[in-house]
Amino acid sequence: MLEGNKSNPFKNNMYTGTSASFFFWGIVATIGPLAASESILTGLNSSERLLFLLIGPIVVPVGNLLLGILSDLFGRRKIFFLSMLFYSSGIIIIGFSYSVITLILGLILAEFGVGGQEPSALSLVAENTDSEKRPFWLTIITNMNNIGSASIAFVFIFFGGTEIARILLVTISMLIAGIIIYTMLSTPESYIWERKKNKEEWVDDKKELGIENEGEETPMNNPIFSYVFLVIIGISQYLTFGLMAYVLAPVEFPGATLDAEIICVALAGASISGFIAAKLISRETKNYTFFSFAFGTLTTIIMLILYPYLYNMYIFMPLLFLNMAASEFAWASRSVLEPQVVGTGIRSTFIGLVRLGPMIAYPIFTAFSYSMSIRQFISTNLLLWALGLAASVVWLVYGIDVTRKNIDYGAKHSIDAEFSTK
Repeated sequence: MLEGNKSNPFKNNMYTGTSASFFFWGIVATIGPLAASESILTGLNSSERLLFLLIGPIVVPVGNLLLGILSDLFGRRKIFFLSMLFYSSGIIIIGFSYSVITLILGLILAEFGVGGQEPSALSLVAENTDSEKRPFWLTIITNMNNIGSASIAFVFIFFGGTEIARILLVTISMLIAGIIIYTMLSTPESYIWERKKNKEEWVDDKKELGIENEGEETPMNNPIFSYVFLVIIGISQYLTFGLMAYVLAPVEFPGATLDAEIICVALAGASISGFIAAKLISRETKNYTFFSFAFGTLTTIIMLILYPYLYNMYIFMPLLFLNMAASEFAWASRSVLEPQVVGTGIRSTFIGLVRLGPMIAYPIFTAFSYSMSIRQFISTNLLLWALGLAASVVWLVYGIDVTRKNIDYGAKHSIDAEFSTK
């Protein structure tokens, strides 16, 4: 991967390694729903299927917050590697699971790890990338989550419930882990984090990375306002994404192959739109965020109007594709804003705290929607999209555009200085 027209091996390794880690996350995130549709184990009862849908939403936020805090204390790279140990060991256990207990254990380890790698990876990329390129790379890298999910769903369409699927799952995952280790070992620590911690290495690391533009100095938005806004759009985007891509299939369209097809189509829509989103959000973030949630609301309204025909796959699949494309647009705004609206000292912790809201709400909504009709399901999604749209209007008026801004923030504007004076 290249940074503009200039090839920098350290940046290239960072982008490749973090992209591979999000691809890995996509695999892990999809295993629970695939397990719920009996693509891994058969003979599950209703409670066990629901449990497999809930493990990720329950465990991921714990990893987000705990390893996010550690990332601010000990550095982005160290915690990134620690998280990788969790999800690599988890995926191996999953690959050799022939009972509900071992599959649950593997999922817990894997989901904790992928949750923990997100704050450190987003912080590392944001802090080690020139200001004008941050939105593009943050979007491209996080979009690899969608591609990973779509890829493993594609594997299970053809090999679900067989030993071949297990072998492919473990083999692909270990190859990706190898790529992550190889590239991230030569990736410098965040020079901005090192500078904050008064570590002398930051000068050499900045030079190795070839950072030319940290962005223009700007006052930081009120952190509480930013937090509330990000939690609201997080609940809107995360719940609509998960409910449509992962919950609707095993609830309304039971059947391992059909469920894998629905997940594959949903994630294909998100994956393709991610590359479009990367270009659009690089221009500016405020109007883009409003457009994303307006697009998602519109596609959901269309689905609600056509709900009597949604059991026809020729109608449902294209609408799902468009709705998930809108969800990826909205996820791009979250991924770009979260690591850029606060100071360096608590950036990873802030990301973990922001994601607690949507991730706590998700298992509640999953359990709540498990017995809904398809009309009630789509109506709930519409309300969630409308919530995000309302928040994006407020941000359009009162928020800041983080494009090409210095995210280290001067001492008089930093959140750390702000808290230390209270």
